[in-house]
Amino acid sequence: MRINDTKVGFYSYQNQSNRSNTNNTTKKTSTSVDVSISSRGREISQAMMSEQAQRQQRIQELKQQIADGTYKVDSSKIAEKMTAFWKNTSI
Repeated sequence: MRINDTKVGFYSYQNQSNRSNTNNTTKKTSTSVDVSISSRGREISQAMMSEQAQRQQRIQELKQQIADGTYKVDSSKIAEKMTAFWKNTSI
C-alpha cells in the first residue's frame, strides 16, 4: 500500500488545534451583570424549595418502606391511571 500525500492529515490536525486555541482566547474576557430578583420571584423560589423538601421526604419514606418490605402496591390505582392514559391517547 502506498500513501502519496501525508500532509493532508497533518493540515486537518493543525487546523483543529488552531481552532481550539482561538476559542480559549475569546473566553478570557469577562463582564459583570447585576441581577435582582423580585419579591414575587423569591416567594416562588421558596415555595419550590419547600416543595422539593417535601418530595425528598416522601421519597425517603418510600425507600424505607421498600427496604422494610412494607410497601404495598395499589393495583386499582395503577389500573385507573393506565385506562385514563389510554383513553386520552387513543385516536
